[in-house]
Amino acid sequence: MKRSPAAPAPLAILAARLRARAAALAQEVRDYPTPIARCDEQLTGLLERRARLYRALGALEALAQGAGSAAELSALEAGVRALRPGDLSAKLAGRCAAALEALRAECRARPGGCAPADAWANDGGPAA
Repeated sequence: MKRSPAAPAPLAILAARLRARAAALAQEVRDYPTPIARCDEQLTGLLERRARLYRALGALEALAQGAGSAAELSALEAGVRALRPGDLSAKLAGRCAAALEALRAECRARPGGCAPADAWANDGGPAA
């Protein structure tokens, strides 16, 4: 992921954590035993988990490469909220939540960013 000089550090932290989990899920899919039955729910679950992580990563990359607008941050938050309990460990989910909170705070504090909280709510993001 290319990071602009203005991109906040929590973005890189969140990206690294989501990428690591997505890589682990991709490896699980590659190592899945064959032959695979059409009705194999476990493999379907792995593929859905991986897809949710990739969607969250896509939103994260859009934020990193964009202007860091409230709409981009809101899309990232929606992507992370779409993750299910089995997608991330409880520890990783907590770290992602903390990184998102720090990212939100940094975005609001940037000149021309999405500060203050009422502007954030009016720009499509959740009110603080």
